[in-house]
Amino acid sequence: MTTINYNFAANVAANNLAKNERLLDVTMNKLSSGQRVGVGTNEPGSLGLYNRLSEEGSTLRVGLDNVNYAISSLKVVESTAMTMNSMGNRLMDLAIKASNNNMDAQDRFALDSEFKATLLEMERMADETEFNGTKIMQGTDITINFDGSSTEETIVLDDFRPDAATATTGEGNAFGGLIANTAGSGAGITAALTTTAVTEVGETPSTLLTSISTAAAARLTKLQLDERLPSFVEAIGRLGGQIRSLEYAAEAQAAMAVGLESAASKVGDTDYAIETARLASAQVISQAATAILAQANARSSTVLTLLK
Repeated sequence: MTTINYNFAANVAANNLAKNERLLDVTMNKLSSGQRVGVGTNEPGSLGLYNRLSEEGSTLRVGLDNVNYAISSLKVVESTAMTMNSMGNRLMDLAIKASNNNMDAQDRFALDSEFKATLLEMERMADETEFNGTKIMQGTDITINFDGSSTEETIVLDDFRPDAATATTGEGNAFGGLIANTAGSGAGITAALTTTAVTEVGETPSTLLTSISTAAAARLTKLQLDERLPSFVEAIGRLGGQIRSLEYAAEAQAAMAVGLESAASKVGDTDYAIETARLASAQVISQAATAILAQANARSSTVLTLLK
């Protein structure tokens, strides 16, 4: 039926062209954004799952940053503690040498001067070592949140100051059970390696309560170091174990994050092989529909031929 008021073929072609253009819009949006879900490509069945997986993966990544932050802090403590351990070994060498009765007093004073400077430097290092503005060698525990939940893990750190007071069990103190501010070398193995100053007396120069300025004091200090240095090494071992456990936790956290990110990618990312094939098909259909629409519109011109 030939009419001029309604062209069925042209309208069908126009509808198909519009439908195909919408498909082209969606396909090109996916290809340009790289996502199956989002503005212009929203898939209600996938959007919620994609958001949950993406959020969980992102949360684990932030938690991983927290773990790595703690590891970095502990490694600063470890490196400083290792230096202090070497210094403690030097203190022992000096104490053994100064305990020799045949040593000249002036030579022993020279040894005590080094002993004093070394012990003071150990105290300074423990007092002033910081990580991001926080003093980290004074028994400051580290709290870690792995996944944004209310559950947190606390890493208990020892106090690495040579003269820090603690319970007699030594728990929480790198130098073991000790009592601070006692009479230094003369107080036995429970005394701290205290840096309290003692002014010079006669020919004896200024020293510390823990000193090796006499042979007797040197022998008592050596007994203290026999007790303190093994405790310090044990504390470094505990620290190494904490670092290793956190490194394992970081590896597990990273693996979980990768799993969730991969799952989110499968749900929400564009499959370029499929979408480029759809784009090519839609472009061919669009060109064909345009040609058919042009031919359908030309049908009406036959009416003029009939009217001649």
